[in-house]
Amino acid sequence: MIPISNYLDPAALEHEMERLFRKGWQFVAMTDELANDQDFVCVDLPRTAIVVQNFAGSLRAFRNVCPHRLNLIQTEERGNRSLICRYHGWAFDGEGRPKTLPPRQGFAENRDDERVCLQRFHVEACGRFVFVSIESAPPPLTDYLGDFVPVLEQLSRAMGALTDIDTVHHAANWKLLAENVLECYHCGYVHPETFVKGLGIGKKPIADVQLDRGHSSSHFPKSPTARDALKARAVAHLADREFAHESFFHVHIFPNLFISSTEGTAFYVGHAIPVSAHETNLRTRFFAPGVELDERTQARQDLMNKQGATLGKYVINEDRAILETVQRGMASANRPPLLGADEVRIEAFAAAYEAAMAG
Repeated sequence: MIPISNYLDPAALEHEMERLFRKGWQFVAMTDELANDQDFVCVDLPRTAIVVQNFAGSLRAFRNVCPHRLNLIQTEERGNRSLICRYHGWAFDGEGRPKTLPPRQGFAENRDDERVCLQRFHVEACGRFVFVSIESAPPPLTDYLGDFVPVLEQLSRAMGALTDIDTVHHAANWKLLAENVLECYHCGYVHPETFVKGLGIGKKPIADVQLDRGHSSSHFPKSPTARDALKARAVAHLADREFAHESFFHVHIFPNLFISSTEGTAFYVGHAIPVSAHETNLRTRFFAPGVELDERTQARQDLMNKQGATLGKYVINEDRAILETVQRGMASANRPPLLGADEVRIEAFAAAYEAAMAG
């Protein structure tokens, strides 16, 4: 198991930044958010600010810091504007070079001089999932994702439009968010109305576990509920959806990306971004199913999308309340936690984490 001190100690987080987050590939955004020229998404990790931006259809990733006076260039989580610093007006092209150098003496005249250029990172997409690597020579993204390349590609096809996006702050270490979603043993106690009674999820053991390179997936099978007949009528217009399953399907891409499908009728993407040893920002994205609808069924689906996002956020806040008390409990713990048979994915996460931290 991961040492308790690694959930509490700022030095452990800095070690994680070096071993986990500045190596390999990190999820940053969905292609939906970067579809238009000058669309951008920012991800701020401790001591590493990243911006991914669309330049006339090509995605580029840079350290989001102006080399002149070290100001953040893009200051919102996402948006659409040129890559231009608000301090002195330095504007940068898709190669990270200043478009024109300010008319002042003392700056390098060569626009290719690294002193006036943004540090560029590698960026690749798997389906609709966009990843960045800070390494100078990272492995191919397909090698990093391994057996989960086809999983992300299938989910990308099955997911429809992005319907809701938000950020939920947690007073808890990012690893607690990861471990929490890797099991549903807690569902009967934390989500009795939302998951168990509402969705029929949480009564049956975990099933169809897939593990590869720190990533994992599983199905949490569905049990019958009193609402099944009503729900079947409500989703009748989705009968031809590509990704249909009688379960809650969950995917974890190491270290901090979570993807789920509720019977293929609703999709969620969660991104746990470390802020400090005891703080995490969870970026939430909800998606409709990718099914073509007529005007009547689209209106029904729009209502379902809204209800699904509301339910999803309620579940996230149920988890947040528990994870914040777990964080406080860890500060008083004198022995490691226990794992049961249904928590096999947490065990795999811990093994991948320990291997990465050991280098």
